[in-house]
Amino acid sequence: MQNMKSFSARRLAALEPTVRDRCSELVDRLLARIDAEGSADLVEELAFPLPAVVVFALIGFPDGDTERLKDWCTDRMSFSWGRPSTSAQARIAEQLAAYWLYCETFVHARLADLRDDFTSDLLRVHLHDHEAVSVDEIVNVTYGLSFAGHETTTGLIGNAVHRLLEVPDRWSQLRAEPSLLPTAVEEVLRYDTSVVAWRRITTRAVELGGARLPEGAKLLLMLAAANRDPERFPDPDIFDLQRHDARAHLSFGKGIHFCLGAALARLELLVVLEQLLERAPDLRLVEGQLLSFPPNVAFRGPQTLAVTR
Repeated sequence: MQNMKSFSARRLAALEPTVRDRCSELVDRLLARIDAEGSADLVEELAFPLPAVVVFALIGFPDGDTERLKDWCTDRMSFSWGRPSTSAQARIAEQLAAYWLYCETFVHARLADLRDDFTSDLLRVHLHDHEAVSVDEIVNVTYGLSFAGHETTTGLIGNAVHRLLEVPDRWSQLRAEPSLLPTAVEEVLRYDTSVVAWRRITTRAVELGGARLPEGAKLLLMLAAANRDPERFPDPDIFDLQRHDARAHLSFGKGIHFCLGAALARLELLVVLEQLLERAPDLRLVEGQLLSFPPNVAFRGPQTLAVTR
């Protein structure tokens, strides 16, 4: 599809300087906090703000709206995949309605004033061929991407730094062999993905793995389990920085359901690890901390991650 090519190639290349610049600024802030206070929360200082700023820039949202958009996004995960209270559901639903209206207004404004961003790319496809993609579909893509494009990457960055620092030899090995960084990114995605499961409903009766599923069956696809399949990965419960086939994981889905933002997520994690290894080679986890994770069945990433050096 034209929009997929636009996202994965030209848009990614155009975004890389933004990713590197904003990452550098946030690492500055992280290290300053560590120096001043002895430790800092890597999620708050780096893993949460970086993906949000990047995906909002990709879409074309104004910089001045970033904080409001992040606030609207915060509880959507709990609303869709957790068990919030009735009062929390009502509050979150109001936020999501406002969020949808914002995206709808933004897309229609862009339609009258095309610019150099992903939303405008999709609108140009629409203007060339109304049957290819509708304005309502573009609103839906904008709404979904602005959430999925940063919450899952926040979890991925937190998982990666946690796994690489929990065994000091891993961090030391990456410092000594930075050429292993791309493999490290894939091994984190395989070993501790931020999207552990996804839901599907069968559109027809089918046999899967010897089990017969009727039409309309509700499935929970355990992506994290597939990534630890011993028939696919030797010693799957071992974190291996030299695993040659780590990229065969299913963390980004497969086929027509492959994640639109996979290349961007990989780039963001790679840049984060590059900068942390270069600027904070002595980074380590604060001892004794207990990690907590969002209460839902689909997404996994530490809510806080205390680091020091």
